Amino acid sequence: MRKNLYRAPVLAALSAAALLAGTGAAQAATGVIDVHMYKGERNVSNPENGKCYNVSDGYNDGRLLVTNKTDRKVKVFVGTDCQGTADAVVEPGATYRASESWGMLFYVRSVQAV
Repeated sequence: MRKNLYRAPVLAALSAAALLAGTGAAQAATGVIDVHMYKGERNVSNPENGKCYNVSDGYNDGRLLVTNKTDRKVKVFVGTDCQGTADAVVEPGATYRASESWGMLFYVRSVQAV
């Protein structure tokens, strides 16, 4: 009988610790990041917060438009692997155009929800 008195508080403490440990998991943005170019588009659905997504298949295959259809801000990078400072931060519901002309083209190569 005495052992059962100690089990309940111990089990409750272990359950609470397990719940608290689960709250530190990475959160995902809700929605889609649309990345467009002249050859088509690539979508990133429910992107994980802070994770980098490379959206270019090669040097000249970068994306020209990023439409943020998520509930978080999206950082846009012209380099791969989200290296360096973001070239733009796109608010939810907004669109970023990487280049306005056919002269000097800047391609979007990676995006990150923050």
